[in-house]
Amino acid sequence: MTRPPVSARLGTTRFVTDTIRHIDPSQLRAGSPAARAVIAVCPAGVYREHGEDVVADDAACLECGACLAVVEEGLRWTYPRGGQGVSFRQG
Repeated sequence: MTRPPVSARLGTTRFVTDTIRHIDPSQLRAGSPAARAVIAVCPAGVYREHGEDVVADDAACLECGACLAVVEEGLRWTYPRGGQGVSFRQG
């Protein structure tokens, strides 16, 4: 049995956007090593630089925690409230 590629499996993933943001990158500054690290490591492309700031698209977060593994400070991240966030359907 051949498994579909990751992109196809992620295409069935469902996101329920919480009204309370679960990511706050407001302490990260664009161009800093920490900002470059979270942008590079996020598989969903949640983070991007906007002027001197780093912004996050909470709704696209896969909740893998990779961003937390590469920064020690400047990023506040929690899981969305119960029933909110990502819901994987395959893989």
